[in-house]
Amino acid sequence: MEKDPLTLETRRRIFQFIRERPGTYMREMERELQMQPGVLQYHLRVLEEMRLITAEGDGFRRRYFVSSEIPLRERKILSMLKLETPRRILMYLLQHPQSSFEELRGQFGFSKSALTFQMKRLMAAGLISAEKQKQGTVYSVVNPEEVARVLITYRVTFLDRLVDSFVDSWLRLS
Repeated sequence: MEKDPLTLETRRRIFQFIRERPGTYMREMERELQMQPGVLQYHLRVLEEMRLITAEGDGFRRRYFVSSEIPLRERKILSMLKLETPRRILMYLLQHPQSSFEELRGQFGFSKSALTFQMKRLMAAGLISAEKQKQGTVYSVVNPEEVARVLITYRVTFLDRLVDSFVDSWLRLS
């Protein structure tokens, strides 16, 4: 294995792209860097073996991060926030803690099964909690400050007006 894996221009470009867009995934890199899948996979593998980058699965794809820059918990939060539906649910729960299942269904128009899937996924990631009450189950973000901080820190990587609006209002209220 090479002593400095970043001596190659291709690898430096990949590494820099991941640094600028933490939580990026393979297809996004292929498109933006205009690289063939096999070439990209090879260089990603080398960068992972050298522990310069790390990948986290979000249930659908592997998301890449510079190993030394983002702690594990933050990578897991960011991986989930990169998915539009979980991101929307988390932003809503940050603004409306203790929301019921029916409130969430009404807000987003999801079927019961679709919302159940998303809520289980967010609970498995340790991002939301469910609390049984007399009127039913209510949901809240486990660590709202941490999730909001990740949203604020990586705001530019989402390209989402809802995130911009959320961050602006969160910062005004803080």
